[in-house]
Amino acid sequence: MLNTLAPGFSRAAIEELSRHKGEPEWMLQLRLQAWETYENTPAPLGRRGDLGTLRAVAGFDYQQLQAFTLADKDAVLPEVIKNSLQASLVNERSGLIVQRDSTVFHTELSPELKQQGVVLTDLDTAVREHPELVREHFMTRCVPVASSKYTALHAAFWTGGFFLYIPKGVEIEQPVLAQLWVSHPQAAVFSHSLIIAEEQSSVRFVEEYNSTVEGDIPSLLSDVVEVFAKREARVEFSNLQDLGQNIWNITNKNAIFDNDASVTFVLADLGAKVTLATMGAGLQGNGSAGEVVGVFFTDHDQRYTINTLSDHIGLSTNAETLVKGVLTDRSRVEFDGMIRVRPHAQQTASFLSAHGLLLSKKARGEFIPGLEISANEVSASHGATTGQIDEEQLFYLMVRGIARPEAERIIVQGFFEPVLQRIPVENLRVRLRRSIISRMSGAYETEADTWVDAQERWEIEGVDEHAISLDGNPEDDEIKLAEY
Repeated sequence: MLNTLAPGFSRAAIEELSRHKGEPEWMLQLRLQAWETYENTPAPLGRRGDLGTLRAVAGFDYQQLQAFTLADKDAVLPEVIKNSLQASLVNERSGLIVQRDSTVFHTELSPELKQQGVVLTDLDTAVREHPELVREHFMTRCVPVASSKYTALHAAFWTGGFFLYIPKGVEIEQPVLAQLWVSHPQAAVFSHSLIIAEEQSSVRFVEEYNSTVEGDIPSLLSDVVEVFAKREARVEFSNLQDLGQNIWNITNKNAIFDNDASVTFVLADLGAKVTLATMGAGLQGNGSAGEVVGVFFTDHDQRYTINTLSDHIGLSTNAETLVKGVLTDRSRVEFDGMIRVRPHAQQTASFLSAHGLLLSKKARGEFIPGLEISANEVSASHGATTGQIDEEQLFYLMVRGIARPEAERIIVQGFFEPVLQRIPVENLRVRLRRSIISRMSGAYETEADTWVDAQERWEIEGVDEHAISLDGNPEDDEIKLAEY
């Protein structure tokens, strides 16, 4: 029985993996074609003068990794995973699916939803039992195989992953929870999430990424999330990434919209040594609406590159992207957001806002929004800021007897709170608040003592993106909110 593949990536490894899974011929051919694409596609290296994250990802030694690591389904789960399931981001759920390394070892779905035709399973099972759905949707239009060198590698070596199908008219009230754990050093985990929401259906999907790998030996998590929202469907996808800082994370998330469909991505990035994230919304259907809400907190020498795209194709589409993050120590973050309005996408409304707050003089952040407008009946605006905490706001708090560390913490609270309020999952908001406080204070404290009470006691106002103080003349440095 195959437990691991030999380290490295090759055509022979793909054939061995597919043979072990007992896959149909069409999936093997898809993998082999993806491998050819990977070999023939150069790695993106970024632009001159950037922060070097893309070069770091391109220079990573992928051949040291094991592309398949089988977790024993009958083995006793580590206490950390058991505790995480008990303290997950949702109190009540309609379904649960858990993956450890390359294996999905637990799946559950309420009997009522099964009777209505809802399918929740691992992607390997979906390939066997629902081949027509997988073949039509898997890395075809949403995240195509040839999107980048890394998506091609993912398509060639994907393992595990989640498949969710919601029939027409079915509304799933309680969230569906998915957890993914990386637990082996030098493991390459290629998890793929495929969500298909038929007409007038709705679902809330919550996904958590965690790791139990200790030491400095790196591992890789390459994940792809594809969401297909058919006519008038509503999908809300929330993801918390809290991987250890020996994990490299390459993630691609995208959605395809039919008429009057809506998809919301809520993304929280706290962990991983290096993150290369690409998020998109393909607003093809008339009247469709997309939203991306993102928060991050980086420290030590973490490196993040975040790319977002609101791609307006249909008539009367709406999109909003709001990203906020704090950088400390020697961390580096690059954000590149784009609003693209195609020639026939009239009556478009789109908004993009990104803000980074630097708590260390050694941290670096670049936040660059962009517009590509090819229609004339458009309302599109974008803005970005990055800089240190405004010293005047610190002074305002410190003269009232608040020590500087607590004053910084209160300002960071005010900076994050407007975007945290946009997160619909209450447990995720609480988890993020506690994680932010623990990183700033160096110790776990209760949320009530650190976040809410301090906010109400001092009645801090206007410390959202205005907490940022830009070096030099703000008129020259700030990328102001601009409207087309």
